[in-house]
Amino acid sequence: MPLPPLPRYLTRLPIFTQVMGLCVFVLIISILINIALVVLMPPPKPSGYTLNEAARALSEGQVKLRNGRTLKTETLSTPPAFIREKPPHPFGENSFEQLMRQRLAQSLRVPESRVFIDGRPDFRRNRFGPDRMVFRLPDQGPRGPGFQGAFAERDGRPNMGPLSAPPPGETPDGATLHRMREAFLINNLPPGFNEQITFPAFRAALQLPDGHYRSLIPPRQFPEPWQVSLLLGFLLSAALIAPLAWLLSRRLTQPIAALAEGAAKLEFDRDAEPLKESGPAEVRRATQVLNAMQVRIRQHVESRTAVIAAIAHDLKTPLARLRLRIESLPAKERDKIAQDIAHMDSLIRSAMTFASADKMAQNVVRLDLSALAESLAEDMADLHNVQMGPIEPGLTVMADSIAMKRILCNLFENAHRYAGGSRLSVQRDGDQVVVTLSDDGPGVPEEALEAVFEPFHRLESSRNRDTGGAGLGLSVARALAEAHQGALTLRNRVTDGRVEGLDAHLILPLA
Repeated sequence: MPLPPLPRYLTRLPIFTQVMGLCVFVLIISILINIALVVLMPPPKPSGYTLNEAARALSEGQVKLRNGRTLKTETLSTPPAFIREKPPHPFGENSFEQLMRQRLAQSLRVPESRVFIDGRPDFRRNRFGPDRMVFRLPDQGPRGPGFQGAFAERDGRPNMGPLSAPPPGETPDGATLHRMREAFLINNLPPGFNEQITFPAFRAALQLPDGHYRSLIPPRQFPEPWQVSLLLGFLLSAALIAPLAWLLSRRLTQPIAALAEGAAKLEFDRDAEPLKESGPAEVRRATQVLNAMQVRIRQHVESRTAVIAAIAHDLKTPLARLRLRIESLPAKERDKIAQDIAHMDSLIRSAMTFASADKMAQNVVRLDLSALAESLAEDMADLHNVQMGPIEPGLTVMADSIAMKRILCNLFENAHRYAGGSRLSVQRDGDQVVVTLSDDGPGVPEEALEAVFEPFHRLESSRNRDTGGAGLGLSVARALAEAHQGALTLRNRVTDGRVEGLDAHLILPLA
């Protein structure tokens, strides 16, 4: 899908600048979205529970809390660990524990002796707030036994804050502490105290009539409600940013993809039009280099073809004169010289075909490769001992018929020369046509499977005319295959570690 155009000055910026701009843009959008979430989202619900919720859980076994979690209980045959391991309080029972126990007992309609509260730091401590409880006593004078101030307990021990400090040299006695606790307990609390005040998760237990204990199991601390809200904000940010990031990334990579596509065309079409210089500065520079390389390749190929054509043309005339002059020689010498002339003529034709392989790929038509291969194999069955294998009918390619015949003839000749014959099969593999020529010869050493495609390379160094030419057959065949956007490979056929033959695979794209 084409994207709407951007101003030209933006598309021509360097890739580094565009990537940095994309990162900054995404960062700013993410920050703005999270700020909006923090401002607009409702405050998270508290993570603890009320006295009424704790009482219902102890009575019914579990209860659904207002923050969405479930407060569960467990039934034990022995007192819970917090009861057994609780150290004695140096000044009697903790005032807040007494208040909570009293309130829970009233809600459960049971004696206070059957309710147990753990008011140690886990009960009062909040990771995100103060770790002490503050209350104010009735005003009975600046220094009376019921002085106005703040009384706090930390780690189970009394702690006098600055406002509650007695006069120098004086400390509150046990009676004073007792009156302070009583004043707090009898102080009129709000009517909805049990229902409206949410306490951090605390531990409590109820002794059942049968002697068992039902103990609260505080909900797990992660994730907290505020953490869930924050994670949802992150997910929303990602959902909103992802489409924008995709569009910008797609636009950034379009020039690179166009450059890669153009470079791929240069590989098969040396006469293709120069690539259009567009996009970021780095892409434009790479395009300039590729266009210059295309010109150099074209000049090199044209020079090579011209040199080979000139040599071939110049050699044809002396070869023709030699053919005329040997007519007067005795038959024995005439036949040997005629064989040499024919061999030289064959080398010249092979060299010309190898040099002009790319030209053959310019005259392509829709070709029924199945019919062509089958017909050619039948014609050469007696000459090169070609046998028919499975041939899937109707497989067409875009190719030059003369080039395809030259590839197959070279493979037939090569297999007959070194293995005595071959078997032909044509099959479809996805969107490709695979022509396989198999023989039962000695194969090719693994290290030489690619080297045999090099021009003038032969496995035997003698270049004996009885076993072959100068080593251009496979080179010409691969050059023609690659000119048609195909491939030609060799692979040894191995069974139980023993080479049983060689398979040549010609792969071409379906038309």
